Amino acid sequence: MAVPRTPDISPITVLTPVPPLWGWWLRASWLYADRSRWIKRPLLALSFIHAAHWGLMNRLPAAAPGRRGRRLPSPYVLFQSNFDGPAEEYAEAFAIKVAWRINGLWKGAYGFPGPRPQSTFVKYVLDHAVGGRYHYYSAYPHGTVKTVRSALALEERFERFRRYAAGLDANEFAEAWREFLTREQRNL
Repeated sequence: MAVPRTPDISPITVLTPVPPLWGWWLRASWLYADRSRWIKRPLLALSFIHAAHWGLMNRLPAAAPGRRGRRLPSPYVLFQSNFDGPAEEYAEAFAIKVAWRINGLWKGAYGFPGPRPQSTFVKYVLDHAVGGRYHYYSAYPHGTVKTVRSALALEERFERFRRYAAGLDANEFAEAWREFLTREQRNL
């Protein structure tokens, strides 16, 4: 039996300095964005994303117990994500699919070129990416986001089929089962 190949999962961390006023805008707008399906729906549709997080940093943590953290000269947007494929394609897909959301996040950042043309945006993201080692947990290391979503959807449809099939005789069940498998084969 062949072992499934682990998808190429890439991490990225991007640090971008922003003026203090833009930091205030981000704090205020994130309260709404975090609860808005209208904002999140296009991002969730980008099925190559495993996880994404935005944060705002104003200070560095203390270097040792009993010492104070260091205040930064300006806030930094911290963006972290894990995704399938190379970083260039990831950033380009963001620029194509959610350009106005990118503006809502980075338009006030120092030197931000905008999401168009995509090549300029990709260069900006990669220039602000922070290198290093990344560790994260994956509940399904051999499954992509699409695979997991498909399995969850199949589980729901199978449960409906199970309830429906409970009252069928053997011949009716065999016919219903064939129809179910034919209909759901792309999700198996």
